[in-house]
Amino acid sequence: MTNLTWPVWLDDVWAKSPQEEGESGESLALHTWHVLNKLSEMIQVRPRVPRVVNFPRLWHCLFWASWLHDFGKAARGFQKYLRGGPRWPHRHEVLSLAFLDWFCGGFEQEELTRMAAAIVYHHKDSREISLLYMGASNLQENTVGSLTEEVSDSVLEGLWRWLVECSVSWITVLGLSTAGIQQPELIPLERAITEFRSNGQKNIYRRLAELRRWGREVNRYEGKALSVALMVLRGHLLSSDHTASANTDSLLPVPLVHTNDLLARWGLPEAGLYPHQKACLKTRGEAVLVAPTGSGKTEAALLWACSQAGVKPLPRLFYTLPYQASMNAMYNRLQKIFPGVVGLEHGRATLSLYHRFLEEDYDRRQAKRMAQCAMKLSRLYYYPVRVLSPYQMLKGPYRLKGYEMLLSDFLGSAFIFDEIHAYEVERLAMILATVKYLRENFGATFLIMSATLPGLLERRLSEALGEMTTIRATPEIFAQFQRHRLLVQEGELLQDPWLDRISSEAGGGRSILVCCNTVKRAQQTYDELFQRLKDRAELVLLHGRFNSRDRLFKERMIQEATGSRSTVRRPVVLVATQVVEVSLDIDLDVIYSDPAPLDALVQRFGRINRRRLKKCAPVNVFTSPADGQQIYDKVLVEGTLAVLKKNAEKVIDEAAITSWLDEIYRGDYAQQWDRIYQEARERFENACLRSLRPFDSSEELEEMFYQAFNSIEVLPACLEQEYQNMISAGEPMEAAQLLVPLSWGQFCRLKKMGMVKDKRDREVYVVDVTYDKELGLQVR
Repeated sequence: MTNLTWPVWLDDVWAKSPQEEGESGESLALHTWHVLNKLSEMIQVRPRVPRVVNFPRLWHCLFWASWLHDFGKAARGFQKYLRGGPRWPHRHEVLSLAFLDWFCGGFEQEELTRMAAAIVYHHKDSREISLLYMGASNLQENTVGSLTEEVSDSVLEGLWRWLVECSVSWITVLGLSTAGIQQPELIPLERAITEFRSNGQKNIYRRLAELRRWGREVNRYEGKALSVALMVLRGHLLSSDHTASANTDSLLPVPLVHTNDLLARWGLPEAGLYPHQKACLKTRGEAVLVAPTGSGKTEAALLWACSQAGVKPLPRLFYTLPYQASMNAMYNRLQKIFPGVVGLEHGRATLSLYHRFLEEDYDRRQAKRMAQCAMKLSRLYYYPVRVLSPYQMLKGPYRLKGYEMLLSDFLGSAFIFDEIHAYEVERLAMILATVKYLRENFGATFLIMSATLPGLLERRLSEALGEMTTIRATPEIFAQFQRHRLLVQEGELLQDPWLDRISSEAGGGRSILVCCNTVKRAQQTYDELFQRLKDRAELVLLHGRFNSRDRLFKERMIQEATGSRSTVRRPVVLVATQVVEVSLDIDLDVIYSDPAPLDALVQRFGRINRRRLKKCAPVNVFTSPADGQQIYDKVLVEGTLAVLKKNAEKVIDEAAITSWLDEIYRGDYAQQWDRIYQEARERFENACLRSLRPFDSSEELEEMFYQAFNSIEVLPACLEQEYQNMISAGEPMEAAQLLVPLSWGQFCRLKKMGMVKDKRDREVYVVDVTYDKELGLQVR
């Protein structure tokens, strides 16, 4: 930094207001330095971006757009506002456009237009700026007024000197000379001031008019390349600006250590790897991994990521999972491998992190602060390793505000998709369409994993991934993980003989999983078993309609009692819904399950005999109710039962499950599945991917996104007073633990029934529905 030339003459021109009364604000030069510093870190993390998006001089244009983006803050009115004066009625980014005309060489006209767009739209979308300063159709000159008169001659001279006298040293100190960034030629000082005074207002009009016409041309342009390049341009400027304002630490690439170091952390010699893990280590590019539960798929995935990092710098690694509980578990696991650089992104991530910090013996105040800080960094896309759901990725195609930042962060990154079978067909279509789009346009690379993979799904994966490597565990590995004996039981779980049998086995000291398809059936089963067991066995109910305080308590209890790594295991009867399928690392002795599609049943079976201490453990599936219970497709459940009956009384051959799935997913059902998939993909592509363009977030698509993918949290009426007490005591995190997640459809049904109180001044919706810490929310 000793060679850095600093514009001390501009120290009294601020970009940010003071954080504390009596202090000075952050100077324009200092804020710009922070922005350019963050940009230089992004360039180091993603050196291949200009080639990927076919914008050879991206870094050069972005550097100078970033330098000029806040020049408009030098206006007198804005400076007074930063010092406590009235709000300035103009947009500073519009005034910044006038300074582009100081460049007299070093840029092509198209490059200047792209830079103008990056500058003027770095806070507001194109439609907002256009309507504000040009009206609905015609240019409205009087909306700008005497905007250029807001900057004094002395400040103009200081800004010009800053560009001329400091730029070479700044480029050098930031190490950007090798990135193609050069000092452009500027018009002489006297001419610069004269041009700004005489033609600045006219030049702003001209730029705005050009951008309006250019924006329409971009929107009409059929090719994706230009839109991608412009989204990357805006995304990097927004990211640089936001991370600079947040004063984050230096941005880092994925800290993938050498393979041997990674294996040493796991205590695994390379010779001890399974064949499918070795294959992942040697595979570069898109891949699909099929291996049984418990056979080290996560380790295999990280070895695959190491292989990708050996080809090119890996800016980001994303690990996607379908359920919040499994995301939380994976976050904890990856933190041990990549300490301090893992982010967590899902709807309740702040609360999950808060709980985690409490478990590490931080007090509530510290845990709250650390959780909020971690989430702030996640929203800034700071962490190089991130655990998230695919629905977080879909915020890009749905054009939620800041979507260009999100999509830019995907550039050249590696994605691991775990449990791909868990998504229903319409959502799967959107996810795989996004995968294909990111692979083709953003240079992203994907590994998709599953314990089961029917042929019709594999064909769709091939469409999304293009040329891919399919890695399957060997028959010997599948045989090694055979651990279940299949029993198909006529009748249904809630019949007295079966409830009596479960109670008898529980009394004999066995750990039992009872899996129901609906929350209502799980609650009913729990009631029946509670009456039979009394105090003879420990009984726990787990489903998705508990608040996080009660669910966390239950999960800890279950992990302690049945966790595969627990040292204080004890017998327990766990009644659960689908939340148990891919969430908890637990090991029980026997399962009794409602009928469900085969891939869901396989996940449920994975909670039984997980440690393989027994030769085989019984997995019981009932034949009724076979109608899917409004959760699953009736035809799929019936097809599953037909296949199970043919293989009943046998030890399940894990290698044969794919052929079982192909037997189920065939004929009329396969045609129906393909039709639904194709229609959903086309709807998504037409609504989102084909219209994906820069500078244009969409409130309409945003509303569609939240209704389709976001649950809503409600407060049971019986907990309202406790919630208010916590809020009044300054404990919002504790209060948030009382909220219960509901799907949008469930919420609308309760509202229609008059069971949702008018929100009014409340922070949350209150529902007149019974809640109990043992049974959860009891929606009838």
